[in-house]
Amino acid sequence: MKIRTDFVTNSSSSSFIIAREEELSEKLKEIIITFVLDEMMGEKLLSPSSAEEEIQKVFDENYINNEKQQEIRKALKEGKTIYSGCIDFECCDYNYAELFENLWEKLDDAGEKSFEVIDGDLSY
Repeated sequence: MKIRTDFVTNSSSSSFIIAREEELSEKLKEIIITFVLDEMMGEKLLSPSSAEEEIQKVFDENYINNEKQQEIRKALKEGKTIYSGCIDFECCDYNYAELFENLWEKLDDAGEKSFEVIDGDLSY
């Protein structure tokens, strides 16, 4: 278990300290947007140009009920792309901490001096 002397922590939280300029550069904003899209917005399942056979296959393989199928078809007709993801609540604490750590690593790798992790140890 992680023991802190400067921030309160318990079995469901961990504190961190970062330093950044108030306004993020366009490069850092792009890194954050790309990270969120890649890591938190699911994987692409269907697009408006998906063939009926592909749509039905996704429905069958993912056990999507009729109500959700109709919602998906409506969204596809509106020109939206369908994404799907999963969050494992059994180990969510670790996944959540890993998301922060991965984002900070990408921001640090950008080579800008406007972002710095001071205390990024999210283990507990």
